[in-house]
Amino acid sequence: MDFKQRVCNSIKAYSILYKEVFLDYEYLLYSPDFKYKPHYIISANEDNYYHLTGVHSLLSAQVFYTKCYDGTITTGDFDFKKGSKSEKSIKGSVREKILALPNIADLFSKPLQAEENFSKGKVHCFFAAADNTITIGFVNTAPAVPKTLLRRNQLNPAGKVGVTLVLRRNKGADAFDTIMQGEIGGFNELK
Repeated sequence: MDFKQRVCNSIKAYSILYKEVFLDYEYLLYSPDFKYKPHYIISANEDNYYHLTGVHSLLSAQVFYTKCYDGTITTGDFDFKKGSKSEKSIKGSVREKILALPNIADLFSKPLQAEENFSKGKVHCFFAAADNTITIGFVNTAPAVPKTLLRRNQLNPAGKVGVTLVLRRNKGADAFDTIMQGEIGGFNELK
């Protein structure tokens, strides 16, 4: 099986995991060391998945996800061409993202670190969270949505802080009702 077919199979399979982790739930990350906000609420939309794969497609991001999730995406729906970047460079980036994608399953249940104003190369995010296997960067929206996925912990040692509390709620619910990490006496103040 060639590389493009392996990527196609992977983005189909991981779209289901993406739904289970990011589309069905929202998360609250808290650290007493955050400078800009007391906590960050993380959510995601179907169209954010496209950015996490690293491929290029003429499909809209929404249609791209739908085709991945329903299993109808084909190798003809995407390529490895982005501006002036070489195809070899894009393939390397996609390879890293495909290796990182399965690790989103455990991201919020492992010890986390975070960095506000995260930058890595040409990627700039308002906020990023990382465990030892992946880093996910988020856009400054309310709630924050995923913008990029990187392999390994890519946070700047000088800027990273420990996340002391991770809460989860069903998407659209009013209150966070599941403690993923840390301890808290109640949820009312964290809506």
